[in-house]
Amino acid sequence: MKQIKSATLIGLGAMGAFFTPGLQKVLGDDFRVMADGQRKKRLERGVTINGEDYRLSIVEPGEHTGPADLVIIAVKDYALEEALRQVANQVGPDTILLPVLNGLSCARQTGAVYGMDKVLYASMWVASSMENGVAHFDTQRGLIRFGEARNDVWSDRMKALADLFDRAGIRYSVEPDMLRCLWVKFMGNVSENLPCALLGVPYGTYRPGSEADAIRKALMAEVAAVAKAEAGVEITEADRAARDQVTYGQNPANRPSTLQDLERGKKTEVDLFAGAMVELGKKHGIPTPYSELMLHGIRVREEKNAGTIPGL
Repeated sequence: MKQIKSATLIGLGAMGAFFTPGLQKVLGDDFRVMADGQRKKRLERGVTINGEDYRLSIVEPGEHTGPADLVIIAVKDYALEEALRQVANQVGPDTILLPVLNGLSCARQTGAVYGMDKVLYASMWVASSMENGVAHFDTQRGLIRFGEARNDVWSDRMKALADLFDRAGIRYSVEPDMLRCLWVKFMGNVSENLPCALLGVPYGTYRPGSEADAIRKALMAEVAAVAKAEAGVEITEADRAARDQVTYGQNPANRPSTLQDLERGKKTEVDLFAGAMVELGKKHGIPTPYSELMLHGIRVREEKNAGTIPGL
């Protein structure tokens, strides 16, 4: 097993911040953050993560620093295509690519550019936020789940990544079936993230028997039906009950990422979640009315932010 000695991160936002303290601790200046333009200038002033200040080693997309052993891609879905072009100089024959975006397709998109032999699947399970260079996440609850599609036996690159995360103190889990893991996480994003965004409310709205919880459970049922038709993945009642416990156990003040994006006037990932649900529902002849409402409703909120609604 070859030890990972260098890493490049593109996308130092709420998800990217999860990796930064640990990787800088063990890799030093061989942990680099890719940025250019105004973003580079902001990051050069440093970031604050969980109350600690970090000065970062910055690399621009055009710089030839030599390939990194690991490239973590943590941008929003609509920036993935550009990010994959930008990291080209960081990718060598033995580089491990770890796209940690939400949704179902980022690993396949990354593999289409660089080959699936370089890509590991990943799913972030962490409540995090970042604003004005200040990030926070719960170090006791947040973790990354990663692996090959199936992980009955660990590959050498999985062992190398687990070794790095152990050295860095980054919480992780290796799942037996990563494709199933991605669908369960997708269910959480569709059913929890989107209603909060549409209604403008935090996680505290999800109480057993509440009106918001009825919406959440209807969306979970839609995802379960689509997952079975599209991927043969069976999302069980036990999976949904486990998701209930996670949801009810959240800090009531937590605001999911789509709500945070709307509050900051940013573009959201609604197409990645509700858009994908509507498309797959049509493909398999499965009604997805709640997902359609999320899609159109959040797009209206984006139009409001953009100032394109007459009369407002």
